[in-house]
Amino acid sequence: MAERKKKKGSKNNFAFPVGVIASILAVVGLITVITFAVNGIKNLTDKTADKAEYEKMLAPVVMFDPDPFDDLTQADVSQLLNSAVWALLMSEDGADKYSYSEGETFGIVVPQKDIETHFNNLFGNEIDIASMHSSIDMSEYDITYDAALQSYILPITGVESAYTPKVYDIEKQGSSLVLSVGYIGNKAWVQVADGEYEAPEPDKYMKITLRERSGGMYVSSIQAVDGQEIIGTTEKRTEPEPEETTLPPVETTIPEITAEPVPETDENGEIITTEAVSEEVSEEETEE
Repeated sequence: MAERKKKKGSKNNFAFPVGVIASILAVVGLITVITFAVNGIKNLTDKTADKAEYEKMLAPVVMFDPDPFDDLTQADVSQLLNSAVWALLMSEDGADKYSYSEGETFGIVVPQKDIETHFNNLFGNEIDIASMHSSIDMSEYDITYDAALQSYILPITGVESAYTPKVYDIEKQGSSLVLSVGYIGNKAWVQVADGEYEAPEPDKYMKITLRERSGGMYVSSIQAVDGQEIIGTTEKRTEPEPEETTLPPVETTIPEITAEPVPETDENGEIITTEAVSEEVSEEETEE
């Protein structure tokens, strides 16, 4: 009996550490679950990655400031085509794979099908762009459409974009997303230490609606809004005061002009001197 009890006791001694290990694993498992839950909540609330993704998507749309539109049917198709061209140029492949034109108009020849692909990626299929190809007349450059080649000829020139998008908020409305976007002027960027740039305040704000479709989202409207609706402030931006000049003020001296006294004359036209006047005054005082 004693031997049996001893064996039973050894079994209990072995079971104790197993129970401790199981408890530790349970705690570790709980911590893991909590960690995943916290990270999940953080991912839901922190939309930094999503904002960066949408800023990248909107860069070719915002860069040349297309006119606002409530619906794609109201949009200027040439402006949308220009955005599609720049979406192609800013893509990973870019324009390196295309050949150069040999006609009167010199530039890079891009088949219209490639432009259509980027157009549909940005603006969906609501517009039948295949039947609306045309040349694009921009203020700084022109993009020529060659119907015979069914291609666009892109000029080889340096062009500076007007704006860069900054997404402030992402609001889900049904199957659509409404992005609060600031338009930051590219000429207003300030270079700070180590070659980094500090973004200035946006020049204006837009609500850009993305509509869902199979394979992703596309821009369905661009609407101008007051900055107060986006950043929640009533403060209006003030123009910077002009810097004071370092040049000293120019001093001008105006000479003082005094009139010379007109000399008195006697009956014979001779000038009466001061001494003569004094003598006459003295004689008159003596007679009195």
